[in-house]
Amino acid sequence: MQKKNHKKMLERVSEAFELPGEVLAGIPKFSLTGNRRMHIEGHRGVLGYDDAVITINCGAVVLRVYGRRLEIISMNAEELLIAGYIEKLEFERFSG
Repeated sequence: MQKKNHKKMLERVSEAFELPGEVLAGIPKFSLTGNRRMHIEGHRGVLGYDDAVITINCGAVVLRVYGRRLEIISMNAEELLIAGYIEKLEFERFSG
């Protein structure tokens, strides 16, 4: 019952502030521009980084971005922008 009430409350707040529901629920949002840029909203930190793989904590999952000449263009507490040649995305349940 509590979960159902919580979900309804999130829906009402989402509508009132005209926010997407995933933002309030803490679900990350991923946007790709071709295979050259990736924008992530709602990340929880970078776990590893080099020019071939970037590992990102996305809450319930870890995202690994594989490619060539990868770099983090900008990052703040909520958003992350990656550029380079993105070749593969891998999701894994976060266990830590």
